[in-house]
Formats: sequence, C-alpha cells, structure tokens
Amino acid sequence: MEKGIITIGRQYGSQGKAIGKKLAEKLGCTFYDKEELIKIARGRDYEEVRAFYEEQPVDSLLYAIAMNNAEREMEKIPFARIRELCGVGPCVLIGRCGSEIFRGDRNAVSIFIHGDMEKRIQYVMETEGLSRNSARKKISRTDEARTSFHRYYTHREWGRAEDYELCLDSSILGADRCVEAILGYLKIRELI
Repeated sequence: MEKGIITIGRQYGSQGKAIGKKLAEKLGCTFYDKEELIKIARGRDYEEVRAFYEEQPVDSLLYAIAMNNAEREMEKIPFARIRELCGVGPCVLIGRCGSEIFRGDRNAVSIFIHGDMEKRIQYVMETEGLSRNSARKKISRTDEARTSFHRYYTHREWGRAEDYELCLDSSILGADRCVEAILGYLKIRELI
C-alpha cells in the first residue's frame, strides 16, 4: 500500500485489533493501536494527549460542561498529533476516533468491526482467560466507555453504520475473512 489510512473502530471482543494487525502485515504498513500511540507520545507530549490515547472514561458531568464549551479545544491537540503521525505513511489506526479525524480524506477508509455478543464473549473468555460472566461485564463496560469517549470527542454516536464506509461482522466472517473483505474493498477504492 503506497498511500492511505485505514481507521478501524470496533466493539470489544470483535477481533478488531487482531484484524487490524493482520491487515497492516499484509499491506506492509504501520499499525497504530493504543499501546503504540502511548509509546510514541511518551517521548513527546504525553501529558497533553494522555487521556485521549488511554481512552480514559469520560464523566457525564464533564461531558455536559464540554458540550457547552464553544471552543471545543480538547480534541485539537490529540487529533492533530494523530493526523501528523498517520501522515508519515500508510497505516492502520485502531480506535482513537479515527473515522472522525480523517472524515472527508479521500485516502482514508473507515471500517467498523462488530459481532454477535455470544461470539464476543467466547473470544474474550479464550483470549483473556475470563469466566463467561466476567467477559460479558468487561465487554459491556468497555463498549459503554467507548460510546462515551467517542461522543465526548466527536459529538457523534459510536458505531453507527453511516459513519463508516465498511461495517463487518467478525462473528460471521472471522478475522481472516474480514481481512480479505477489507483488502477487496481497498482494491475497489484503488488504494492498493
């Protein structure tokens, strides 16, 4: 892949991160997820972007106050850092409001990975060694936090199909077929 940014939003337990890694490997491009962004930021401006990169939960009172703030300064620094980082070359970006940051960019493709709750629970149980009940709770908490985080920074509801170019159900396709579908889509878009 010579150009382009692929942003992947995903429900917790939908294999979105694994799909993103496989996709980046196949495309020979850089992979950015929470951990990678934090490593990069620690050497530069970590305190300015820490809450954003770590996807810290957003307090509903804080959200209400921010909604009344005409300046909307809170996203400017982290959004600019991500644009700068992803502008270096082709990449796959997991989360971090990527679909909003690169909205309107002709060389960006926004993807959302979702899945059936039972399959997500099973995946989290297997990959994290959690009980069924703990896996379900972790999925619920994480998805709720992502909803609040996304709304706080973008003023949009997280996971709505109309905010993404491509939505895939990993519980039907599995990780490898999701990667194949994305590669096919990138060919149609003439990005590869």
